[in-house]
Amino acid sequence: MFLKKRSTLYVRIWLSAAALIALGSVFVLSSSSVYGISRTGNPAYYFEKHLIWLVLGAAGVYLLNKINIKSIEKNSLLIFLFSLVILPLPRFFGELRWIRLGPLSFQPAELVKFTFIIYLADYFSRKRPEILKFKTLIVPLIALMLITGILQIQKDIGTFAIIFFTFILLIFLAGVRIKHIIIILLSGILLFGAMVLMFPYRIQRIKAHFDHSADTQGAKYQPLQSLITLGSGGLTGKGPGAGERKLKFLPEAHKDYIYAVVGEEMGFIGTSFVLILFALIVFSCFTVSNMASDNYRKLLTAGIGGLFGFQFLLHACVVLNIVPSKGTTLPFFSVGGSSFLINVLALGVLLNISKKVCFEESNDDFEEKHISVR
Repeated sequence: MFLKKRSTLYVRIWLSAAALIALGSVFVLSSSSVYGISRTGNPAYYFEKHLIWLVLGAAGVYLLNKINIKSIEKNSLLIFLFSLVILPLPRFFGELRWIRLGPLSFQPAELVKFTFIIYLADYFSRKRPEILKFKTLIVPLIALMLITGILQIQKDIGTFAIIFFTFILLIFLAGVRIKHIIIILLSGILLFGAMVLMFPYRIQRIKAHFDHSADTQGAKYQPLQSLITLGSGGLTGKGPGAGERKLKFLPEAHKDYIYAVVGEEMGFIGTSFVLILFALIVFSCFTVSNMASDNYRKLLTAGIGGLFGFQFLLHACVVLNIVPSKGTTLPFFSVGGSSFLINVLALGVLLNISKKVCFEESNDDFEEKHISVR
């Protein structure tokens, strides 16, 4: 029975991940066709690029399932430093956030979301005996501030929010004192306020969010159209590909507001199903984290769960107009090859760890108990 429960967990992760990727691919095609036509005349332009990233992601998952997770742990600092070095590169090539790779483009900020988790899991697992001392947090805090500074050069506050809350989650799970967490959390809120004040357009967005009399053709246009699009699907939606508001009413429907397109085409049932799939992945991450035998894998899988959860929550809150408008992708659904690839690779690491935890370690436990009984 014990082994059966563990195998069920592994299958659940696989099925949830496969369903998210399959559904996401459908909505990449559905939401991006009008943008593909306007850009190249080819309605499948973005979908064809998505398929390239899908193949790369599948290859990455295959390779990640073949390697020992210890090799990632041993090289975690190098992996993180590599992502930190390439993070500011777009500015050197005249771009804001992307590095052009022929017909494709790559956003280094997507990579650093994941590699920072890899580094923090290793750092806090090694520093566990000293985790109650505030000086232990100085090095990761310096790394966080470096990331934050580069992201603000790129005018990217959404990635900061995801990285910051994932950081808070990991220091909590690592056993940092609550008073230290509160200090960091309050400092982060103050820092967020300072970053808003740095750019007037951010101030205008926040003012428009709380001003119900704001111009519905100006700053309130996107949030309003998002709610109209989401609600127009009713209970069951208009059907895949049958959404109309993505054609001319809802800007960035294929990226920042794709969850609204899901609502229009699949209705409340469809958006709830997507929510359930993300919840299954996130809670499965925490279950695997609880079952893992070493602290590194505990923190890494929990960090992956936090990464998926915070990305989904931020995107959904923007679409539902709970928070001010901010461009952020929905993992596996939004057009964006680097976002898709990194999230798929994170799934690959999760599958690697869950396979070890659910099968190999459970067999070892069984054999140990069996031998001890004999």
